[in-house]
Amino acid sequence: MVMLVRLLGVVIVIMGVIFGIKPEVFQKYVKFWNSRKRIITGGIISLLFGIIFLLSASRCRVPAVITIFGIWAIVKGIILFVINEKNVNTYLEWWLKKPLSVMRIMGIISLGFGILIILCV
Repeated sequence: MVMLVRLLGVVIVIMGVIFGIKPEVFQKYVKFWNSRKRIITGGIISLLFGIIFLLSASRCRVPAVITIFGIWAIVKGIILFVINEKNVNTYLEWWLKKPLSVMRIMGIISLGFGILIILCV
């Protein structure tokens, strides 16, 4: 399971690099999630990753960081299940209205989180 956490860190790094270089891809990513079915799928994925993080944390170099990411993923998953579609659409539209520079910054932040996960595993 630790390898799954490391793999997720690598995926986050790759996404961060792509979003940082081509923020238009971040816009497409946000648009992709703009349906209730996909939001529910995202919630399930977040819950699964949260559980994997929590189960793996004790075998990682910095368990506290991995535990925090696991709790964060579980909370996100729960929120995605309970939030209504109108609020999700409003949130996604809010992101789509942001300038590309903000999306580029989000890519850089994602890159940082991915590196942090890799280093802590």
